[in-house]
Amino acid sequence: MSNHDFDKTPAVAEIVKRLTSMVDYGADVAKMAVMPQSVEDVLTLLTATNIARQTLPQPVITMSMGDLGKVSRLAGEVFGSCLSFVTVGAASAPGQIALENLRPELEDLKLN
Repeated sequence: MSNHDFDKTPAVAEIVKRLTSMVDYGADVAKMAVMPQSVEDVLTLLTATNIARQTLPQPVITMSMGDLGKVSRLAGEVFGSCLSFVTVGAASAPGQIALENLRPELEDLKLN
């Protein structure tokens, strides 16, 4: 299941609540995408991702959209996001990074 907020980044507790609701409804993976208005919004998403990783039994996918959120697509795994979405051609969401650009960076940051 997924939830997108194209206008803002909710508070940490709200992001965790939405991810938890998806798991409660039976999601195999819970996905949340938000639109940051500031660097603090990106940190809010990453904090919520870290909490969800520690408290939920299912994997989560999270990302901040737009140019400001690109760092969350790059470093999401560090905070507990199990994957990132890339573009092969036209982007389907704001801030998606091309596969050929993201793949080597993710390999460099790989935790395992």
